[in-house]
Amino acid sequence: MRWGSLSRTRLPILLGVLLTAYFILLSLQPGQSPGHWLKRLDFLLYDLRFNAALDWHPPERGEQPIIIIDIDEKSLAHEGRWPWSRHKLADLVTTLAQYGAVVVAFDVVFSEPERNPVDDIRKRLAVDGERWQAPEGWRRQVDADTHFAQELPATDTVLGFFFLDEGNVSVGRLPAPVYRLPVEAARRSVVIAKPGYAANLPLLQDAAAGAGFVTTFADADGAIRRAPLVIRYGNDLYPSLALATVMAYLFDRTLQLETVALGDVDVLRYAGVGGQLARTDAAGRVIVPYKGPKRTFTYFSATDVLNGNISDDALEGAIVLVGTSALGLSDLRATPVGTQYPGVEVHANVIEALLNDEFPYRPEWEAGALLAQLLLFGIVLSFWLPRLGPFSAMLLSGLAVVLVISGNFYLWSYQNLDLPLAAVLLLVGGLTIVNLGYGFVSENLSRRLLKGMFDQYVPPAHIERMMNDPTAYQFAGESKELTVLFSDIRSFTNISENLSAADLKALLNSYFTPITKVIFDNEGTIDKYVGDMVMAFWGAPLDDERHACHAVQAALSMQRVTASLREEFIARGWPAIEIGIGINTGPMNVGDMGSSYRRAYTVLGDAVNLGSRLESITKFYGVKILVGENTHAQAPEFVYRYVDRIQVKGKNEPIRVYEPLGLAGEVDEATRQELALQQQGTEHYFARRWDEAVLIFTQLWQQQPRRLYQVYIERIGSLRQQTLAENWDGVFRHTEK
Repeated sequence: MRWGSLSRTRLPILLGVLLTAYFILLSLQPGQSPGHWLKRLDFLLYDLRFNAALDWHPPERGEQPIIIIDIDEKSLAHEGRWPWSRHKLADLVTTLAQYGAVVVAFDVVFSEPERNPVDDIRKRLAVDGERWQAPEGWRRQVDADTHFAQELPATDTVLGFFFLDEGNVSVGRLPAPVYRLPVEAARRSVVIAKPGYAANLPLLQDAAAGAGFVTTFADADGAIRRAPLVIRYGNDLYPSLALATVMAYLFDRTLQLETVALGDVDVLRYAGVGGQLARTDAAGRVIVPYKGPKRTFTYFSATDVLNGNISDDALEGAIVLVGTSALGLSDLRATPVGTQYPGVEVHANVIEALLNDEFPYRPEWEAGALLAQLLLFGIVLSFWLPRLGPFSAMLLSGLAVVLVISGNFYLWSYQNLDLPLAAVLLLVGGLTIVNLGYGFVSENLSRRLLKGMFDQYVPPAHIERMMNDPTAYQFAGESKELTVLFSDIRSFTNISENLSAADLKALLNSYFTPITKVIFDNEGTIDKYVGDMVMAFWGAPLDDERHACHAVQAALSMQRVTASLREEFIARGWPAIEIGIGINTGPMNVGDMGSSYRRAYTVLGDAVNLGSRLESITKFYGVKILVGENTHAQAPEFVYRYVDRIQVKGKNEPIRVYEPLGLAGEVDEATRQELALQQQGTEHYFARRWDEAVLIFTQLWQQQPRRLYQVYIERIGSLRQQTLAENWDGVFRHTEK
């Protein structure tokens, strides 16, 4: 006993320590791939925290207006498809300068020259091998690139360019670098380096006030959470479009860097300009501090600017970014604050933060902080949880989760510290699952022991219910409304006489197995098997508000299963089988019935007896399923055929009985028309209009020779010979069981 009590806590403690060690090794594993599942989970938690912080503590905007001129769908519709002529872009720059924009940054790369119309005319007017010569100066006057270059100095204009992974690609002209690393420093630097570029035309680059790269780097899940401020090409550092824009705004092209030597490499810590330093990671990337969802910044449609449809002071003193949100121009990104986020607004967020010094960062001591959390929560929970009950264990684990999340949220919101969450939360969750799972397994072993002791005497369903809620278990039974089903193989006596005992057993087993599965799938309880008869009921031991619906659905499925079994039995040399099913809903007594030697969980009552009678008279009407009027009323989603108004032997009250045909959507139009015609015949029958009734039932018999129609035709012939009482109610009395 002592050993059992001791071992009960030793195993979960050992498992907890091993789980803690696993997460420590996993989290601190060097060289973990960006697509690792733990990192991807960290990305998800990062996004959740980011958006929660935005809702809880919305960031304040700086005083400097940052405005986006959007080449949107409206602009494309009014100004023409992209790319626009650089004459139009020149007009845009001129207009922006007139509106008072202090810096204009293009999230666009102009790496290829625009075709000159004079060159096109020259080619088309060539005669006898001689080309037409344009008058002096025409080509320059209509050249779009020249016009664009002439207008760029109207304000401080910053152009965009790309860095590429292909080392043999160098298109256009790079701007002057903002920082030149000594050879040894370049070798030790871990700043992102690229071997190729696609930059702007020299003519345009020379006319611009600066340029910055627009290359983006998504995380493994495709979202933009970080952006590089600088990229190294050779020994030179080049700024991002955001950093280049801030440099142009501050009239300062001196890049300020702060690095720390770690072993054989130099790690970048800060980068900025004009005293506005941003905390970066080792590779020179900053966490993008999004101010909100897309269009948090002010947007103006480019066509509205070109046509003067904005107020005169809308752009006064503003930093203007020209970019696109049009779907077809492929500059929409996934971000923590939403998908389909315009790439140009990513630059706007970085510019805003550079001017206001508001970058969150992941500190160098992140690994130590993570290790401390894993050790603290891992050891405490590993030794404490096994000594608690389930409720107390979940309460303690919940408290641990609240501490982890609230502490992390505070550091992010008020200290700008980005610390990982996934590993610690997974460890807490894992330790909780281990201890609850161990307790569940131990409890389940005890339950199985108890069940093994009593399942020879008490049905398994009752053992489960008794163990789950002993106070709700009553041996005396209870009275409640239920639905009962009886199913019987027709002509089973003849079938059994023509089969050997072995074949008969095999046939019944092959029949009962799928039929039982149908009943279980429809939430029914098997009461008993008697020969070829199956009895089941719905609504106990578990309450079921739709017990009638489930019983009817089960009956329809049983007929479909029997049809498929019929073909299988014929192929095996067995007789084909047909089944009749009776269903009734009403008050019944349910509970343990029997003697001190053997007990069974069953149902009793008049409603049960009526269900049995309904099954027996399915043969009389030639139908496969009969349901009583209570079942019909409580399962209205099915389409029914009215069968008769009857009084069975042993019952004084007449009832209406119906044949379910299927769900409303499963019954075709021809069947619906047949049912409508049958209803007319039934109305004539109850009104004693015998000729009209016979005419309709004869028509129905000719269309579908159903036994039911023949019953009515024969009955009407008999009724015509009788003198009926004034209060005749059309009830047919079955005198046999």
